[in-house]
Amino acid sequence: MSKFQIYWNIIKPLGYYALVGVVVFMAIGLSLSIPVCLLWNWLMPYIFGLPTINLVQAFGLSILITLLSPKEIKLNNKQKEKKQPSYNSEVEDKLEDLLKDLSSNFRA
Repeated sequence: MSKFQIYWNIIKPLGYYALVGVVVFMAIGLSLSIPVCLLWNWLMPYIFGLPTINLVQAFGLSILITLLSPKEIKLNNKQKEKKQPSYNSEVEDKLEDLLKDLSSNFRA
């Protein structure tokens, strides 16, 4: 038995898992692209005059949208959560005063 035959026996099952993974990815992706395709074909030609798209184009569009707006992946729940910036009370007070001034001008 050659050295390469041993490596092939190790790699061969991994290839099957990769093939199954790609098929599952495509099936889920295409099924989740159906609403994108339907909404695009319903709205975009009438609103903006754009052409209709097929399911594969909707799948590509959803991949493009995902790549352009990535989301943070949290691997550990113990990671420090980013605190939301609190409103500056000084700015809040100024906005409240401005709103009172505007509303006083429109009273009957």
